[in-house]
Amino acid sequence: PPTNINTRASVHLGDGPTITRIDLDVEAAVPGLDDAAFQEYAAEAKAKCPVSKALAAVAEIVLNARLVE
Repeated sequence: PPTNINTRASVHLGDGPTITRIDLDVEAAVPGLDDAAFQEYAAEAKAKCPVSKALAAVAEIVLNARLVE
């Protein structure tokens, strides 16, 4: 299991205002997990996230996931 997960969301606003982009920055310490598997888990979590689904009209949601020690 992860020993630490930190997530930050940066929301970009356009005219209206409307949300034009969301950058998700995730850092996690997961002993025994390699980066390739971590990237797969992160992408799956983004795809299945209820908040991401609710914000489906947002033009771009960018995930930057980093595995840390």
